[in-house]
Amino acid sequence: MKKIVLIFFIAILNTILFSSAKLLFPGTIEYYYQKSLNMYAGIQYTGFPLLYKNDSEYKSSILFKIPLGYEKRLENTVIFDGGGYSTLEKDEIFFSNMYKEYYSWLDFGFEFYHNKNLYAQFIVDFKEGNSPYFKYKSMNIYDIYKDASILTRTTLDTPSLSYLSLNEKKWSMVLGRTPISLGPLKNSLLISDASKYYENINFKIKLADFTYNSILISMQPMMTKTEYEKQFSTDATLAFKEVWVNRIDYESYAINIGLSTLGLYGGEIPSTPFDVKNALAGIDIQYQKMPFRLYFQDAYNPIKQKNSYGYGVEILLKPLKELFISGQYEYYSVDAGIYEDDIPYNRLYNRSLEIINDPGARYFYDYPLGFKYDENSKATSISGYISSKNWLLYYENEFGISFGEEFKVQKIKGIINIPLIENLEFKYINMEYGDERYNIYSIFTTIPLKLK
Repeated sequence: MKKIVLIFFIAILNTILFSSAKLLFPGTIEYYYQKSLNMYAGIQYTGFPLLYKNDSEYKSSILFKIPLGYEKRLENTVIFDGGGYSTLEKDEIFFSNMYKEYYSWLDFGFEFYHNKNLYAQFIVDFKEGNSPYFKYKSMNIYDIYKDASILTRTTLDTPSLSYLSLNEKKWSMVLGRTPISLGPLKNSLLISDASKYYENINFKIKLADFTYNSILISMQPMMTKTEYEKQFSTDATLAFKEVWVNRIDYESYAINIGLSTLGLYGGEIPSTPFDVKNALAGIDIQYQKMPFRLYFQDAYNPIKQKNSYGYGVEILLKPLKELFISGQYEYYSVDAGIYEDDIPYNRLYNRSLEIINDPGARYFYDYPLGFKYDENSKATSISGYISSKNWLLYYENEFGISFGEEFKVQKIKGIINIPLIENLEFKYINMEYGDERYNIYSIFTTIPLKLK
């Protein structure tokens, strides 16, 4: 790992001016607008992060962000019990996806630009943890700052997005905590953004019609007492869990073919790159010629002999110069047993730790590396957006069955970029898993304070 980081910094010293290295992720105006521009420019969509090609800031700054808004809970039957170190149940993992929708009560950090091809950000986002978020009532700006009680409900799992990015003409590299998704599906079956973030080194190089992407992911090795007993019943007892992902894309005219491998190494240093504890192999095929995008992805576990597949179609219209309208449909089928394993370090799950004082809890979140709604699932996703340079309207309806329980996720979001106060956001979210329900709407803005 140290050698890889050294190579990364040597590359920085040899950088040349080319384009922006800032990255984009779903949930922002810029992401959907840049994705649409790329597709109409003939660039195949094969996942994220995306490079922010329209970035015009290029100014380093120290940044403070303060929220202003209100959230109303229409229905909430979700309960996160306190307790010692324990892994959460499937329904709790399902609802913990709301973490990505929380508004931080304070962001603090910096953005750094060097010319246009080197970018870094380190922003600490202070958020409530999942257990207090579902336990306490929604808060407005007065409730957040009227006393110090919010400090006892703040998770220490931060920052959730911080990285160093270098972008050259034919290659790019990222080091840090970021979401990742590989392949044409909105919810990838091989490596997806089910996790809040991955601690990763991500290298990509383009040669003629081929693109090679290599990602090394470092994962949380901590376990519960029961898991320690299972792991130490084997010879693989080193506190070590890493994932190595490799992907090759071949593009010809409007067709893109992607081949991917994911190898999990745990409990001991591997003797060779093929000495894996668990693995996935994937293939995806995409036809993209505006205004249509048709695609298919398959991910197979050769050790468990389990399979998953998904397919979809997207129609992306451009009625005006800076206006895009997208409609998307996807279907997924994921076998039971494709990610799970009896040995803790062999499980294809990314673990994060949440430490909360009120209520007192130490939680392990195990997010599947692949499909967002986990194995043993059949699901449908219907989504769409209207995107321009300064505003976004987004709709999502995902539903199906996971581990025998029916689930549903409905989201409506509106974001407007307003000068001086950044964005004004409206959200309506309805989540259902079995008999549990969570239903809210919110309106928030963020006041940014930048020292340049």
